[in-house]
Amino acid sequence: MTLCSDGPVGLGMNSSLPVPQDPLVGRSFSSELLRGVQYHLDRLLGQGGTAKAYFAIRLSAQGRTPVVVKVILPQLVQGGEETGSLVVRKEAVALGRLNERMPPCPYVVRFVDTGTLPPMGTVHVPPLPWLAIEYVHGGAEGTALDDRVAYSLRSTGYGFDPERAGRALEALSRGLGEIHGAGVIHRDLKPGNVLCCGSGETEMFKISDFGIARSVGLAVTFGDVTVGTPGYLAPEQVMVRGSTIGPHTDVFALAGLVYFVLTGEHYFCAETSVEAFREAECTERRSLADARGLCPELRDRPAAISALDAALARATAYNPEARPASARTFAEGIMPWLSDKPHSARVSPRWLGSVQSMSRQGSLSAPTSVVRHPLGGDRVIVSAAFNAAGHCLAVTTKGPQVFDGTAWADLPVDRQLRGYRLWCARRCRPVSWVVGASQARLYEIAREGTSLLAKGPDPAFDFVDVSGDLDDLAVVVAMRSGLPPALVARAGRRWLRPLHLPDMAVVSGLCQLQEEQWLVVGRSTSGAAAAVRYKPLLWELQSVVLPRSRALLACSSRYGRGLAVAVGAEGAILAVDGSVTTPIGLPGSPDLAAVALDSMGTAWVAGLGKIWTRDVDGQIVPVWEEPTWKTPFVSLHAETGHALALSVDGGVLELSLGEVGPTVPA
Repeated sequence: MTLCSDGPVGLGMNSSLPVPQDPLVGRSFSSELLRGVQYHLDRLLGQGGTAKAYFAIRLSAQGRTPVVVKVILPQLVQGGEETGSLVVRKEAVALGRLNERMPPCPYVVRFVDTGTLPPMGTVHVPPLPWLAIEYVHGGAEGTALDDRVAYSLRSTGYGFDPERAGRALEALSRGLGEIHGAGVIHRDLKPGNVLCCGSGETEMFKISDFGIARSVGLAVTFGDVTVGTPGYLAPEQVMVRGSTIGPHTDVFALAGLVYFVLTGEHYFCAETSVEAFREAECTERRSLADARGLCPELRDRPAAISALDAALARATAYNPEARPASARTFAEGIMPWLSDKPHSARVSPRWLGSVQSMSRQGSLSAPTSVVRHPLGGDRVIVSAAFNAAGHCLAVTTKGPQVFDGTAWADLPVDRQLRGYRLWCARRCRPVSWVVGASQARLYEIAREGTSLLAKGPDPAFDFVDVSGDLDDLAVVVAMRSGLPPALVARAGRRWLRPLHLPDMAVVSGLCQLQEEQWLVVGRSTSGAAAAVRYKPLLWELQSVVLPRSRALLACSSRYGRGLAVAVGAEGAILAVDGSVTTPIGLPGSPDLAAVALDSMGTAWVAGLGKIWTRDVDGQIVPVWEEPTWKTPFVSLHAETGHALALSVDGGVLELSLGEVGPTVPA
C-alpha cells in the first residue's frame, strides 16, 4: 500500500485511467446494521491506493438512494492484515460523529452505513470491509474542487473570483471546525478531496475522504509512514511525530487550497514528501500576484494581495505554533480581504457568461428517475426548499422536518421558534434556510443553530414568503387579518413602507428577477391568475400579460439572469426574459404546482404525476410520468440536467437526464 502521496492516497479515486470490467459490479448485499436495507453496486467509479469506489443504489422501505460504496482492496485484508479494516473504521468514526444532529452537516460528505462484504461464491477473496457515503452530484462544472477550478480557468481565464473563493473558504473552515470538534484530524485536505455540488448561488463544498484521518479514541495509526499529499502536506506529517499532528495540520492544507482556488496553481510545487518538507522549511512563499490565473478584481487591489500573502505565509509556517489555532480563526482573518458579504450567494458576471456558453448535457429521451422517498407519509408539507446536496427543510403540519437525502426526521424546535407559527421555508444561503413566521419574524435555520434574521416593525403581520438578500435588498410577503396581502421590502437592513395588493386575494409565489425587481404571482380577487412586477425602491407595481388560468401557483428565477417562470392551473405558464413576458398554455391544460430553473436557465415544471422541461429547441416536453403518483408536487429544485421533486406528503423523486452522474474524480 502506498500511503505517501507521491501516488494515490487513502481513498482518493483516479478517474483518468480506463476502468476495466469489475467482478463486483451488479452485485447486491444486505446491510449488517440496518434491517431491510440492501445495496446494489451499479458501476465502478475508480480505484485508489486502498479501495475501489462504486456508484450504488441503497434500497429500503424508505426508497432508493444513490450512494458511493467504497470497498477495501483484497490485498489489504489478505493474511489477516488489519489495514483495510482500519481505513474503514477511521472514516466511519470520523463521519459518524457528524450525523448525530440535524440539519445534516453541509460541509462534509454524510456517512450512511458500513459493514463487511462476504466472499463471492467460489472466488477466493476474503471478506472485504466497505463504507457507504452520500453521493455528490457534481454537474456540468465537475464534482471535485480541482475540476471546478479547471473549468473556471478554461471558461473565464481565471480562478475563482474573490466572493466565490470566500464561500469555499467559509464552507471548508466550518467543515474542518466540525471535524476537529469531533476529535478528528483529516490530514489529507487537497482539491481532489473537496467535492462540489450545485452551481452559482446554490454551490456547496464538502470535505471527503477520511482514509488517513486520525481520530481521538482510535489510537492505531499507519505507523512511521508519511501520509498526505505533497503541496498540501504539513512538515510535521513528514517528520512523523504523532504528538504534533493537530488542527494546525489541516490549517496548513487549507491555506494551500485558498491559493489554489484563487489562481488555479498549487501554493507549493513539491512532487515528493521530501520536497514538500524542504519547501515548508523555507520562509519564502509565493505571492498571489505571481500566478497568471489571479482574477483582475483581486490583482487590482495590491493591499489585499499583500494581506492575503501574509496570512497564507502564517498559516503555512514551518512551526505549527506560529499558525492560526483553528481553521475558523484563519478564515475570519482573511475573509474581509475576499468579500465584504461572505454570506451572499450572488455570482459574478464572468461566471454567468461562462454558464451561458455551456452546452446542454444529457438526453431528454433517456431520463433516469429514482424514488428517494415514497409517497404516503403522515405529514402534510406547507412549504419546503432543497439545497444542492438534496437536503430539504420543510414546514409541515407536524412541525419543521428535515430530509437528509435518505429519510425524514423531526427538526428539534429551537426555543426561539416556540410560540410562533411557521409559514414558509426558503433556501437562504447554499447551506441554510430562512423560515417566515407569525409576528413578522424571519429566522435562519442552519447546522450551527437557529437565529433571528429580522423582525418586522408591525407584529400584527405574518411573514408568509421571502426572497432576496436580507442584508442588502429583500422582499417579504406579509398577511394581516382583514387586509389584502402586502409586500414589505427591506433595504440596507431598514424596513420600507408596506405596499398592499388590493386586487390580489392570494400571493402564492415570489422570486427575484433582477437586482431591484421581483415577480409576484397568485390569484386575483376576481378568481383569475394574477402577476405583477414589483420594484421596491421605487414602490412601484407593473402589470404583466397573463395566461388564462384560475391562478398562478408558483414561480422561480435564477439571480442575475433576468429569467423567471411561473406556473399555475389549467396548464398556465408565464415565461419572463428581461422586459419580455410571454404567456404559454401547456397542451392538455394540466394543473401545474411547482417550477424551478436550473443554472442554465432551463425550466422544470411539475404537475400531478408528471414533470416537463424545455428541450434544445425551447419546447416544453414531458421527461417523467407515473400515473400512480396521485399526490401533487409542492416543490422543485433543479441543477443542470438534474432535478428533485417533493410531493405534499413527503415523497421525493430524483430525475437526471442521461447518466445519473460523473465518475468520482482524483
